[in-house]
Amino acid sequence: MGIKHDIEKSQTNNKIATHYGQKKLLKLKSEVNRLYFTEGLSKNMITAKKHISKHFVIRWTQSPDQDFSIDNRGWPRGKRRKWDQHTEHRIVELHAYLKANPKAFFWGASAIEQEWRHRYPNDTVPPLRTIGQILKDMELSDKYRKHRNTGASRYLCYPENTIYHTFGKRVMEADFVGQKYLTGRTEPIHFIGFSFKTEPKFRYFKRIEAKNAKAFICGCKEVFEQYERPECIKVDNATETIGSRSGKRNISKVMAFLLGNQIWPIYAVPRRPFSQASIEGNNSVFARNFWNRRTFSTLADIDRQLAWFNEASFRYTGYEVPRSGRQKKREFVPKVYFLRQVRELSDRSDGWIEVLNEIVMLPASYISYFVLAEWHLLKETLTVHIERDKQLEFIISVPFKINLESRKKIQKGGALSFCI
Repeated sequence: MGIKHDIEKSQTNNKIATHYGQKKLLKLKSEVNRLYFTEGLSKNMITAKKHISKHFVIRWTQSPDQDFSIDNRGWPRGKRRKWDQHTEHRIVELHAYLKANPKAFFWGASAIEQEWRHRYPNDTVPPLRTIGQILKDMELSDKYRKHRNTGASRYLCYPENTIYHTFGKRVMEADFVGQKYLTGRTEPIHFIGFSFKTEPKFRYFKRIEAKNAKAFICGCKEVFEQYERPECIKVDNATETIGSRSGKRNISKVMAFLLGNQIWPIYAVPRRPFSQASIEGNNSVFARNFWNRRTFSTLADIDRQLAWFNEASFRYTGYEVPRSGRQKKREFVPKVYFLRQVRELSDRSDGWIEVLNEIVMLPASYISYFVLAEWHLLKETLTVHIERDKQLEFIISVPFKINLESRKKIQKGGALSFCI
C-alpha cells in the first residue's frame, strides 16, 4: 500500500510539474502551504481553488516550514535532464563565434541552431527552446521589451485575411528608415527597407541618396530584378509614395510605377504602425543589430557591411531567390487600395475617412472600425468594404475621378495608358 501510494504521489507531482513548469511549481507549493497555515483554508477548499489534486495539497501542508525546493524530478537539481555540459559549452562557443564574426549579425537561438547544423551535420541539434534556455541561464540572451498585443485590430475588423490571402501570394512591405548620421558628416544618411511577412520571409535594406519617390522606385527596381516581384506593395502615407498633400485624387509617381509593373499599391492605416508590422519590425532589427551595434568610417564602409547584413538576413530567414520560370499571365486591372480607420465628425455623428485629400462619408455604425477602400482606375470609383469573418462586405461606392492635371502628366509621360 505504501509503495503504491508513493507511485501515485510521484505521478501526481510529475503531472503538476508538467502543467505548471518547475519554477512555477515551487511557487505553487509555497502558496498551498500559506493558504493552509496562514489563511486557514481547508485542504478541500485549496484543492478546489487551485484545481490541483488532494494528494498534492496533503503533501505540502504537512508542516508550515517545509522545503519547497524538493522537486521529485528524478535527476539532480540544477542539472539538465537530457543535454549535458558538452552541449552547453558548444552553444557558448557558437554564440561567441557568431558575436565576434564581423559578417554575422545574429547570435540568438535560431542563428546558433543554423550554425550548429552547418558545423556538426551528424550531431543532434538541441531544440530552439533548449538553446534559448541555455543562453538565458548563461546570461547571454538579449533582453527585449515585450509589447502588448490586445487583439484590437482583429476586433476592429482589420482586413488581414484579404490583404495577405486574397490579393495575392506575395505582399511586400516597404518603408524608409529614419535618417541616420555619420560622425564628421553633417548630411543625413537614408535607407529603405523591404520585407515579406509570409513565408518565405525576406528582409532587405539599401542605402539611398535621398528620401524621395525616385529613390523608392530605384530601390523597387533593384529588388524586382535581383529577387522577386510581388503582386502588391504596402507602404505608408508619406508624400514620397502617396503624392501631394493638397491635390485631390492624384496618381503619384510611385503609384504610376507600381501599376505600370502590374503591382497594386496598398496604403497603410495612417498613424497605426501595426498595419506595417513586418517592415517596422525589420527596421527595428536593422537599428538594433546593424546601425546601433557597428561603427562606420565611410559610406563605402556602410555599403560593405550592409551587404554582409543582407546576406546574414537571408541565411537567418532561409530566403532563396525563386527559380525563374514562365509565370502565368494574369489579367491586371489597375487599382489602388487604402486602409483606413473610420473617424467621427466633430460637429455631427457621421463617420468619415480621408482618401487622397477627399473626405468620404460613412454610416456612424462603422466609427472606429478599419475599412478597405478600393480605387478602380478604369471605372473611376472608390468602393469601401469591411472584413468580417475573413470575408469582405460592401459598405459604399462613390465616384472618384482621376485628377485632370494628374491625368495630363500621365498621358504626357506615356505611363498608364491602359488605365485612362
